[in-house]
Amino acid sequence: MTVFKSIRVVKRYTMNLCAGPADVFPLLCPVREYEWIEPWSCDMVFSASGVAEKNAVFRTDFPAQGGPETWIVCRYEQNRAIEFIRVVPDHKVNRLDLGLTAARDASIVSWTNTYTGLSEAGNQWIRCLTDDAYRAEKAILEKLLNHYLKTGSMMKWADLGLEADPYGQPRSH
Repeated sequence: MTVFKSIRVVKRYTMNLCAGPADVFPLLCPVREYEWIEPWSCDMVFSASGVAEKNAVFRTDFPAQGGPETWIVCRYEQNRAIEFIRVVPDHKVNRLDLGLTAARDASIVSWTNTYTGLSEAGNQWIRCLTDDAYRAEKAILEKLLNHYLKTGSMMKWADLGLEADPYGQPRSH
């Protein structure tokens, strides 16, 4: 019998955003992401307020992220920090920690993703997530968020000239 050995990888990215934490923080919510991420889609499972809050639960299904995923908001400090535990059953766990710091009329948002494999398939997904791919995904989200903060409108994928969205979904033509 082969004993499974999980791997763990931590990836970090720092975003520089053109608005203060009070404007940025509410957008880091599964409901509000529809306003600024074109391919975003989720199903809210539980939220007393209808938006992000401590212990809210929602689901996504992005094949490039490993498939159906359940997200739990495990930390919620308004305008300071939000943390999610993201689980793809029998695949991987992703702890996503976002910390916001004010910088004049701007924000610095530190992203820390801690990926842990739950199976050999999950380990393989983690091994294949290169530093360049991780940074590229976060840089796209940073560009989308800054555009929304400046204009109040969603930037379209066609304007980015990309073949896939940050979740690895081919761009529709």
